[in-house]
Amino acid sequence: MDFRFTEEQEAFRQTIRKFIEKETSRELDRQLEEEGRFPFELSDKMAETGLLGLPFPEEYGGVGGSVMDFVIAAEELAYGSEAACGLFLGPVFFAGEQIYLNGSEEQKKKYLPQIAQGKLRGAFALTEPDAGSDASAITTSAVPDGDHYLLNGQKTMISGADIADLIMTCTKTDKDCSRYEGITIFIVPGKAEGLTIRKMKKLGNNILSTCEIFFDNVRVPRENILGGQAGLNQGWMHMINNLDVERIMIAALYTAIAQRAYDDALAYAKERKQFGKPISQYQMIQQLLADMLVEIRASRLLTYHAAWLKEQGEFCSTEASIAKIHATEAAKKVTIDGMQVLGGYGYMMEYDMQRYVRNALLGTIGGGTNQIQRLIIAKLEGMM
Repeated sequence: MDFRFTEEQEAFRQTIRKFIEKETSRELDRQLEEEGRFPFELSDKMAETGLLGLPFPEEYGGVGGSVMDFVIAAEELAYGSEAACGLFLGPVFFAGEQIYLNGSEEQKKKYLPQIAQGKLRGAFALTEPDAGSDASAITTSAVPDGDHYLLNGQKTMISGADIADLIMTCTKTDKDCSRYEGITIFIVPGKAEGLTIRKMKKLGNNILSTCEIFFDNVRVPRENILGGQAGLNQGWMHMINNLDVERIMIAALYTAIAQRAYDDALAYAKERKQFGKPISQYQMIQQLLADMLVEIRASRLLTYHAAWLKEQGEFCSTEASIAKIHATEAAKKVTIDGMQVLGGYGYMMEYDMQRYVRNALLGTIGGGTNQIQRLIIAKLEGMM
C-alpha cells in the first residue's frame, strides 16, 4: 500500500491551508469558543473552495472526492481552524453523507447541490436520554397521518441542531419489529412546527453546539423518509452504512488535535528558558515530546490504513474502530502532556493548550464510546 498523496491531493491540502491562513485565525477560534457562536460569516467563502461538496459526485454539485480526500480535509481543517472544521462537519457529514449514501435519487438531486453551495446545514439526531450506546433502544416515534408522519419524542446530545436546516432524525416506525428493525430516518426541516431546540452547556467544543430536541406532533411528509418509501424501516442499515466513515473521520480529527498540541508544545519548549537554556534541551521534556510524537504518528498510520481499506472497497470496520480508539485516546494523552510541557501557562485560558485538552476529552465518548468500539472489535474478530 502507498500512503503518499497524489499531486492532486497535495494541491488540495495546500488549498485548505491557504483558506485557513487567509480567512481564519487562532484569535477567531478563541473568540468563537468563548462566545459559543457558529461562524456563519465563513460559510460562503468555504463553499467557494469546493469543500462542502467534497464527497459528492459532480452530478450532485460536488467534486467527487475519495475517502482519503475526506480524511485529508478533516485533518487539515481540525488542525488549522476549529471554526472551519465546524463549518465542514455540519453540512457535509451530519446531513450530506447520510443523504448521499442512503437517500433517494430525488433527495440527492434536491439537497446535495444546496449543501455543496453552503445553503444547507444538517444535524444527525440519534441519541436519546435512554438510548446512547444502545442506539437501537430509541423511542422517538413516527406515526402515519395521511400523507405525513407525526413525530413525537426527545433527542439529546445532538451536534449543531440549533443551526441546522435539516435534522436527520432516527425514529421508531414499527414497535412490533425486533430492536434493529422498524427504525426509519426522516429528513426534518429545522424550523418545523412543534420542534423545540435547547442548547446544552458543555466543557469544550463550543463553536459547534450540542442540543436537546423535543418533537411535539411534528408533521413530516412521507417524501422526507430517507431513501424515499423504500427507506421505511431501513434506518438501522442506513446508520450502519455510515459508521466506518464516521469512525475514520473522528480518528483524523483527533490526530489533528494531537498534532496541534504537539506543535505548540515543541515551539514553546524551544523558546522557554530555565536555568540558562531552552527547556527543550532537558531530557525529561524531550521524552515527553518524543512520546507525544509516537502517539501521533501511530494514530495517523492507523487512520490512513483504515481509509485506504475503505477506499479499496475492503472490509474495514475493525480497522476503523481501532483507529478511532487509538487516535482519541492518544489525543487525550498528548494534550495533557502538552499542558505539562507548558507548565502553568498551559492551564491559563489565554493559551490554547487548555482548549485542546477540553476538546480532546470528547473523542473517547462521541461517535460510539471507546468501550463500545472494543466490544465491536471483539465481536468482529470472533473473541466472543
